[in-house]
Amino acid sequence: MIDFYKIIIGLALAALLPQIIKVITESVKSKQFRLSYFFLDGGWPSSHSSFVAALSVGMIITQGLTSMFTLITLALSSIVIRDACGIRLEVGKQKKILEKLDPEDAKKAHLKREGHTMLQIFSGILSGAIIMYLTLIL
Repeated sequence: MIDFYKIIIGLALAALLPQIIKVITESVKSKQFRLSYFFLDGGWPSSHSSFVAALSVGMIITQGLTSMFTLITLALSSIVIRDACGIRLEVGKQKKILEKLDPEDAKKAHLKREGHTMLQIFSGILSGAIIMYLTLIL
């Protein structure tokens, strides 16, 4: 039962810390603190990748590699990471095309973010794995 609560805490941290990092980095870039940065899509690190990596590591550590639960978790995690890589990257490419078509429209808040790059996804995976590992061993 203790592992269950540790996994919940690890998942919460893996979801929240990347978003907090985005608030800090966006505030530094824009030289203006805005809490709304917490809700931005895209950026570094990928919070989706962080969350599913944390879930996968939690399952591997608590259930083992031969568990059916671990297999299902890894399969669903790979889908989420693939979507973060493929779909989100395409969103970024389309954003750049829209900027060329209508530069004024590109300044609107809903078009300010780009999709994830491989580095953002990898850093999300790494941060989520480390967060969950540290949560479970402490």
